[in-house]
Amino acid sequence: MGNFDKIAKEWDLEERRVLLAKNTFNEIQKKVSLSDKMELIDIGTGTGLLLLNFVDKVKHITGIDNSQAMLDMLVSKIEQSNIKNVSLKLAEADTDKLPENSYDLAISNMTFHHIKKPSDFLKKLYSSIKPGGAVCIADLETEDGSFHSEQYLDGVYHYGFEKKEFLSWLEGANFKNTTIETIFEIRRGEKKYPVFLAYGEK
Repeated sequence: MGNFDKIAKEWDLEERRVLLAKNTFNEIQKKVSLSDKMELIDIGTGTGLLLLNFVDKVKHITGIDNSQAMLDMLVSKIEQSNIKNVSLKLAEADTDKLPENSYDLAISNMTFHHIKKPSDFLKKLYSSIKPGGAVCIADLETEDGSFHSEQYLDGVYHYGFEKKEFLSWLEGANFKNTTIETIFEIRRGEKKYPVFLAYGEK
């Protein structure tokens, strides 16, 4: 059982996670005009903290994650709220394929530091987006490794990212009109961990 399977039931109890997801949604809305014709994909959807903000804004959302326990938590929310426009898939970002030219918008919140080769995955993501579509990716800026406590380090492949480097990966995957900016700060005691939102268009 992976770390995320172990902590799935407690995941939503941390207020900072809920606040970050809501803030990320608000920032995405500033970048993208949402419509009821849009097909979305949420990379690393987890318990749906980001995804659920979009359900009444778009046509359909595909959520993928590599933790079945996290997806099970989201299934419960979907069923309780009688949501009909979400489908979920157990998948590994580094190894599984994505359908080509299928999505108008790809979103992701705090997932890319769990992907072994983010630059390669961005190329795969580019192929999955329809012409005229976009990506909005929120993740940690470079940190000293203290963000994750020791028992949760398994599956953490990056201690955040340098914004310039992440932007170069987007551009290397052929995204255009790219931007990257700090949108949130996670605070733990004396420490502050900035979170960026990276944007690109196909």
